[in-house]
Amino acid sequence: MVNTSIGINQRIPIHLLEMALGAALQDSASHEYFRELAASEYNGENRIGKTVLAINRLTLRNPLFPFLRDNKEAVLSALRRRHDRPLLFAAVICAAYGFGYDTLATMGRYFHAQRQVNTALITVRMSSKYGSNRSLPIGLYSVLPMFIEAGMIARPTIGIYEAVRQEKYSDFAKQVYHKAFLLNNRYYTETDDVIRNPFFEFIIKQ
Repeated sequence: MVNTSIGINQRIPIHLLEMALGAALQDSASHEYFRELAASEYNGENRIGKTVLAINRLTLRNPLFPFLRDNKEAVLSALRRRHDRPLLFAAVICAAYGFGYDTLATMGRYFHAQRQVNTALITVRMSSKYGSNRSLPIGLYSVLPMFIEAGMIARPTIGIYEAVRQEKYSDFAKQVYHKAFLLNNRYYTETDDVIRNPFFEFIIKQ
């Protein structure tokens, strides 16, 4: 079994992530506020606790957050633009969780050659890095709904996924997405040509 941490075991609805991120950018985030957000969506102390931990990791503890904080106004503006939101949320998820990045990049690799992929194919491919255990499907059932809600992938039927090609996005949204890629690929630099990497399969070149 590969000793790689999946890390995520709780889906965070995108509207909760948006509120938490907004609070973090405005310096009004707190443990109590994150608990209120979690309790508005889930019941039970265990589930609420997991949700709070995930919200923290997606926002304040996210390696991408210093960049987002330094560009607060641009982030808030991107959140208001329909074509920027998918790239922004995907970047936040993938920067916080390497498992999320690997999931999206794996799907991009298949979408380059075919229109649809199924859960079984993704699971087999991901298990080569993360091992075959109960945590793997839990991780997938956490990140896949988030990518669907964010607008990066679509699920036309149960267990079948299609790419949502991103277009009309701003330069800033693409920059944030690129930052998430670099955080997961430390051997690349800002100036390297990475557009052919499967992670960028979802982006239509403008």
